[in-house]
Amino acid sequence: MISATAPISPASLRPTETVWARWPWLRRAVSVGLILHLLALVIAPLAVAPTSPLWQRSWLAFRPYLEGLNLNHGYHFFAPEPGPSHLVRYELRFEDGHLEQGLFPNVQQQPRLRYHRHFMLSEFLNSLAIDDSRREVFDAVTRSYADHLRHEHHAAEVTLSLRRHYVPGPQHVTSGKRLNDVSLFAERPLGTHGLERR
Repeated sequence: MISATAPISPASLRPTETVWARWPWLRRAVSVGLILHLLALVIAPLAVAPTSPLWQRSWLAFRPYLEGLNLNHGYHFFAPEPGPSHLVRYELRFEDGHLEQGLFPNVQQQPRLRYHRHFMLSEFLNSLAIDDSRREVFDAVTRSYADHLRHEHHAAEVTLSLRRHYVPGPQHVTSGKRLNDVSLFAERPLGTHGLERR
């Protein structure tokens, strides 16, 4: 038995109108945005020293975007020649006069993600310390670290230092020096912070 069907009109075969067809400027804007985003992701690792001045200047142009979205990851840490790592050493002074010392990141921190987060905090502080144009931000971040430690441990004052741990060279390894040898460390005092008197 043959059933009768309604005739197909040519209008019904036309594809429905898409957003891209309705607003062609939107397609161009999204395309340009994607290209700039991918370019920023490529420039970030290419700008790690040693590199050309061209990549360094390009990174400066993309810096607000990369840092604003936290896309400027520690590529240098994974480079063939990684630089030194950084730790924050703190000394807590309590109302009764006794002192306690600590360090972050601390290899005993568990879970491992907590160690990684603290490592990123110390590396962020170092990135501010080496950039003289961001002195106000560096001071504010240093103060916030000290305030957090003081509040967390109920201390009267906190003294901070930025400790740089250099990567041992072949001469250190062949001479039998350990990774925690004092010759591989340098320290920069960051000051003492306490509760502000009003």
